[in-house]
Amino acid sequence: MNNIPILDKTIHEPSRLRILVYLASRTGVKVEFTTLKTTLGFSAGNLSIQLKILEEASLVKTEKTIEKKKTKTTVEITTQGRSGLNQYINNLELLLSTLIKEKNK
Repeated sequence: MNNIPILDKTIHEPSRLRILVYLASRTGVKVEFTTLKTTLGFSAGNLSIQLKILEEASLVKTEKTIEKKKTKTTVEITTQGRSGLNQYINNLELLLSTLIKEKNK
């Protein structure tokens, strides 16, 4: 099995993959932290940790603003994040295809 694609470990972690897929499905939209937390069923702490990792990898961008004396955090996928997610999906498809071919030999 030559040229087995490598999956990006940052994206491959299930929580981060769910976050990126959700954000990618919201093209051009900044998603509120609370919406992301509720929709994906994360605790605030876990979501914060995962977003920090994704932001350090330049896959998402977070923005904090003040509205009515409260901090509002929004998150969006970056161009690099969208590209990384697409590459991850392509590599996953190639990996699965390679495994199926090897199994059928």
